[in-house]
Amino acid sequence: MRVRLLTVASTELRDAMAWYRQRSPRAAENLWLRVQDARRSIIMFPHAAPLIAKRTRRFILAGYPYDLIYSVLQDEVVIVAFAHHSRRPGYRKDRLHGTP
Repeated sequence: MRVRLLTVASTELRDAMAWYRQRSPRAAENLWLRVQDARRSIIMFPHAAPLIAKRTRRFILAGYPYDLIYSVLQDEVVIVAFAHHSRRPGYRKDRLHGTP
């Protein structure tokens, strides 16, 4: 199973990385490693994270105020948001429209 980030989710991750990098390169590196570990966990156990909507799951990044919001499709996992905990819940709910 492959993992695909929507462009908007990739932008959210890139912005978060830049914010952390300005303040602490070590924290930015640790965030990147945490995201990579999360991706591996999601690939191995795609249905382990709790459902937060009909087709959407939430993987909490321990130690950081972020979640990976994703959907499991037939042959891939689509990460639809790299969501900060302070964001309005559900802001990303329309992101899967048009995704097979």
